[in-house]
Amino acid sequence: MSSAEKATSSTSNSQLIIDALADYTKITGIDLSKNSFAAELELSNSSQDILQLLQEREKAFEEYRDGNQRLIDCLSSTMSVLQAFSGIVGEVVGGLVSERTRAIL
Repeated sequence: MSSAEKATSSTSNSQLIIDALADYTKITGIDLSKNSFAAELELSNSSQDILQLLQEREKAFEEYRDGNQRLIDCLSSTMSVLQAFSGIVGEVVGGLVSERTRAIL
């Protein structure tokens, strides 16, 4: 790949990221450029600095997740019940539609 192709590819990738961030802001109302992580990322001088920031975020998330295990367990149980219920409702509705279709034919 020539240096001109690399520059064009890099520019188009950067534009894709900028467009995605703008879309995210429009959809969620959250401007990621105002996030403290964005400021830290901008101050990073090397890939090692960025990796360290990501590892810190990973650790913080794990601590948050582990500290809220009771909530996660409750949500998991609720989702299991809802999934079973939706399966039953789906079978009932499917049966009703099937019976009505037979009655019409």
